[in-house]
Amino acid sequence: MNNWSMKTKVAVTTNIVERFEHFANETVLFVFDPFLKSNQKVLEMIAYLEQKNRVITFTEIVPDPPIEKVVKGMQIAMQAEPTVVIAIGGGSALDTAKGIIYFYQKVAKQAISYFVAIPTTSGTGSEVTSAAVITDTANKIKYPIFDEQLVPDEAILSIDFVLTSPPSITAYSGLDVLTHALEALVAKGRTNYSSALAEKAIGLVFSNLVECVKNGQNEEARVQMHEAATLAGVAFDNAGLGVCHALAHQVGALFKVPHGLANAMLLPHVILANAKDWTAKALYADVSRKLKLCTNGLSDEVAVIKLVDAIKRLSKESGVPTTLAEWKVEESSAHRVADQVAANAANDFTFQSNPIAFSHAQLKEIYQKIV
Repeated sequence: MNNWSMKTKVAVTTNIVERFEHFANETVLFVFDPFLKSNQKVLEMIAYLEQKNRVITFTEIVPDPPIEKVVKGMQIAMQAEPTVVIAIGGGSALDTAKGIIYFYQKVAKQAISYFVAIPTTSGTGSEVTSAAVITDTANKIKYPIFDEQLVPDEAILSIDFVLTSPPSITAYSGLDVLTHALEALVAKGRTNYSSALAEKAIGLVFSNLVECVKNGQNEEARVQMHEAATLAGVAFDNAGLGVCHALAHQVGALFKVPHGLANAMLLPHVILANAKDWTAKALYADVSRKLKLCTNGLSDEVAVIKLVDAIKRLSKESGVPTTLAEWKVEESSAHRVADQVAANAANDFTFQSNPIAFSHAQLKEIYQKIV
């Protein structure tokens, strides 16, 4: 039996405060990136909500949210007892908010009645997913959490927050979207519904990412990428992810590689490895043809290679490194942790939905392609 659901309401708007009209007599916990403290839009939101509600803020957001920051936020929640959480920011801010909600509801036995996510990057899709990734900094391991209570009740997509996103962040985030969609496309839990969203997201990334990187003020392209991130998020939340994320979590934790960039480095090699499964190969080939990367008469093998080549071109045009060496990681250091990367990737929750259950040696081989 296939199950399909989408809990999150999605609003594409620049008039954010109108989405808060129904809040009254609530305790609102705002979680957002520290650089947004003086952002005019954020100040407007807080001022608007303070007219009828009690508002508390938590801004101690850092990349790859560590468990220590989540615990600190949870302690503030324990004191304030919020009924509403509004998270604004990139993946780190949204994941921090989700971590706070997750542990607060478990420890305090109190429910959050409404959770709003406002992404400031077009990438993680966290605004519509049940996923959060928390980092154990001491052991350099990223732990994905999947729980239905982490799915936001509402996602507000406003390009006001992404128009000034730097080219590198735009590129890393956009390639993360592509990875989400391509992993959902072949994941074990895929359905016609998730595949339809994944295919649309893939097309939007190929059509709009380079323009967003090179001309960030193009509002139409920014809207398309923002919506692609959300589409891919819904797709993978229903279908699952795969070995690209399982390995990228390790690469990011060990070498401080931004998550989207780690995925971008690994994605071409993962596709070629997964294409040894005939069903995955056919699905990759089908999307390659739909993108008009090859003609219908070519074999699936050639169609997959054309897709991989197109992803490599997209990364190059977006100006991102394709290996750890280009990210200034010493080759000896990268090789030294190969067994650790493979072992931890096999235990990563996202690995379970990959079309092939790769062995330790195979995981190590894929990882070593980016050294």
